[in-house]
Amino acid sequence: MQKAQSDILSAVIIILIALGLTSAALMWGLPLIQKRQDAAMVARVSNLFSHDLPSKITHVANVGGHDSFTIDANGVWTLDETKNILSFTFFSKSSDKAIGMWIGGGECQPDGFNGQPGILGIDEPCVVCVRADQLESGYTITYQIGCRELKTETNSYKIQFKSAGVTTSNSKTIKISRGALVTMDNLIITQIEILL
Repeated sequence: MQKAQSDILSAVIIILIALGLTSAALMWGLPLIQKRQDAAMVARVSNLFSHDLPSKITHVANVGGHDSFTIDANGVWTLDETKNILSFTFFSKSSDKAIGMWIGGGECQPDGFNGQPGILGIDEPCVVCVRADQLESGYTITYQIGCRELKTETNSYKIQFKSAGVTTSNSKTIKISRGALVTMDNLIITQIEILL
């Protein structure tokens, strides 16, 4: 009888040790896995905003027609027609940006895109600004795309964002289409309609 009791006791102890080790591995390993997944997502979003979205906007402005842009992150789009800014804000457990400051050059200081004009042929029409802010268990990361006025000796050119109805959305796909061309004195404005 003592032999049977010691076998059962040994089996219970082995099961408890295995459960304890599995729990410890999950408590330690799952946050690391999630952090690596978020780091990969942050890198993808950074690439999309640094290259893909600005090039789609300028292509539609130059050629016409329409295009769509899809992002594989959950976040909130905001369109500010007054400041001519399209923003995307999302949460991540990881960040590759400095915390608490706008990054992207002089056009992003001190409070994000400031609309500072550029020179046609030298400066890009769309400026990307990014900011990361610490939140309890991670970071809130905001990307802004603003289009500035580009000047020549005689004329100025500008891409102007225009809402296609909604100014805030949590959609993963937005549509970009060329609107009207508006001339005011020496300023030629190409309207880009954004459907969030």
